[in-house]
Amino acid sequence: MAESQLSCLDEAHVNERVTEAQAAFYYCERRRAALEALLGGGEQAYRERVQKEQLRDFLSSQERQALRAAWSPYEDAAPARGKNKTKAPAQAAPEPAESLAYWPDRSDTEVPPLDLGWTDTGFYRGVNRVTLFTHPPKEEKVPSVRQSVQDLLKDPVKVIAVVMDLFTDGDIFQDIVNAAYKRRVPVYIILDEAGVKSFLEMCQSLELTDFRIRNIRVRFVTGVGFYLPLGKVKGTLSSRFLMVDGEKVATGSYRFTWTSSYVDRNLLLLLTGQNVEPFDVEFRELYAISEEVDLYRQLGLAGGAGRLGLNYSSTVARKLINPKYALVSGSRHPPGEMMRWAARQQRQAGGDLEGQQEGSGGGESTRRLESFLNDLVSLEQVLPPVEPIPSGGLSRKDTRMVSHLHVDLKPKSREALAQNGKGEATN
Repeated sequence: MAESQLSCLDEAHVNERVTEAQAAFYYCERRRAALEALLGGGEQAYRERVQKEQLRDFLSSQERQALRAAWSPYEDAAPARGKNKTKAPAQAAPEPAESLAYWPDRSDTEVPPLDLGWTDTGFYRGVNRVTLFTHPPKEEKVPSVRQSVQDLLKDPVKVIAVVMDLFTDGDIFQDIVNAAYKRRVPVYIILDEAGVKSFLEMCQSLELTDFRIRNIRVRFVTGVGFYLPLGKVKGTLSSRFLMVDGEKVATGSYRFTWTSSYVDRNLLLLLTGQNVEPFDVEFRELYAISEEVDLYRQLGLAGGAGRLGLNYSSTVARKLINPKYALVSGSRHPPGEMMRWAARQQRQAGGDLEGQQEGSGGGESTRRLESFLNDLVSLEQVLPPVEPIPSGGLSRKDTRMVSHLHVDLKPKSREALAQNGKGEATN
């Protein structure tokens, strides 16, 4: 149980009243009732509830519109469909499900692994420094916020971690793709759920290929939310930071968009040293509760570490991403598929008259090719027997010839080769 609940069980405990004037004030039942009136009855019901409870108007007009747009009712179970509309006999009250337990023993979802690897920085993360970048820059020689981010993406060799509510800057993402493709740097990106659509539109405009995004993992999260009897108000992700190698973090009001780089006023803090550790922990916690964005399926690309439809460990997943393991990853074509494809291309290019006469079933050449491929796969190959060479009946010359058939894989020095040549010349 929570510490506050445990303290309530103490007989000597007296609940301290926390008023709205105190900084520790967080939850208010009257405000919750006003919010429920807003979502259930609209603006007029909200104002009546606020006046009845003698509350200050704690929601602005913009917040009220955003809350009503983010609210959604709970999904009810679909009613059973059937032609027979007779009433079913009364059943006993169902027992409470395991998910209703206050502290469930197990979860129904797996924690997503950081399958591409993570940095192990230990206790020391470097010198503690704090650098401030602004847009517009305060001085002429100071780089802009966008340039500072792009310069930061040129150095990483261990990992790149991005948390962003809206990511639509193609130039910054191109730098991330180059780091993941050319330098094999693992990249993890966490977006807000509402920003996934814009992010995918940017990816489609860049015309990415499957082998360039193999070292990139994209996921999304939502806000904490607010649960009511009528439904749930879905929150948003407002965190924005970029972590590089577990040693540097860029955070602030700057987001990876063109308007944020050129139009808006923004701040960007560059932190190093032990200041990076809280961001490291925060990213891993967000990644644990995030959901996957399948770039290969969304962008219409073939491939990816998860294309086999199986769950692999992080070690096997890293091997499948490596191009040298592509031949053993299980994605080979059936036997003879390349020959069939070549035959189809030849018929389409040359206008196979035989295939046109006999219909879509194929002509005589197609049947011969299929028969050959079936025999190639199904027929068992029989190797001719090889009789051993009798050692007793060989002469000295034949023995020397047989000994030369042995291949010595160990490299020989020049002296040994010279001595061997002299011995053969003497013989």
